[in-house]
Amino acid sequence: HVDRVLAIDFHPDGTLIAMAGGEPSRSGELKLWEVGKGMLVRSLDNLHSDTVFGVRFSPDGSLLASCAADKFLKITRVGSGKELRSFEGHTHHVMAVDWKADAKQLVTGGADNVMKLWDFETGEQVRTLQAAGKQVTSIRWVPGKAMVAGASGDGQVRFWNPDNGNIFRTFSGPSDYVFAVAVSADGNRVVAGGADSNLFLWNGENAQVLLKIEPPKSPANPSAARTASTR
Repeated sequence: HVDRVLAIDFHPDGTLIAMAGGEPSRSGELKLWEVGKGMLVRSLDNLHSDTVFGVRFSPDGSLLASCAADKFLKITRVGSGKELRSFEGHTHHVMAVDWKADAKQLVTGGADNVMKLWDFETGEQVRTLQAAGKQVTSIRWVPGKAMVAGASGDGQVRFWNPDNGNIFRTFSGPSDYVFAVAVSADGNRVVAGGADSNLFLWNGENAQVLLKIEPPKSPANPSAARTASTR
């Protein structure tokens, strides 16, 4: 890669890794690597015209979704590298993407503060979900449920209902941008981290903070601490 790597996803069978990034305003890099030998399988560096922020294999591994600063969501066939669909609708960078478990729909999050729901089979936008306070940086669709988790630059993590577009639960605690979110398969645990260097774990059912992992405390006198550690 000639510049930053910003997104990584494993193929469902573990044989491939998709890695994406690129130089701002100059290139969008998307590469597929074979895990066992570390060999480059395919470069899709002409797919996006700007930095790629999100990649996600479809549940069966046959398709790859990617989203970028060029405001596009694109779907390619993993086996051939052929572009199948291109979705346009966000008014700013598209930061994150995820598939519904049946691969019939996708959801994206953007720097325009919204999530959008897309129908893969028709190639159309289904709806725009209720806006967050700032950019949507990371999203996860909870398998088998009408529930999408999203992290935002406004310091909040939320659950959206993709069927009606509404926010139905908010997870508070972070004091700054939240950049990453993950959800357990049953939706009962939510974890996120961001610019305040803290990691939060919540109960997915009631948004209660279960655990807060703070960064290590810096010693009051770093030079004294180094001296003591050498004795």
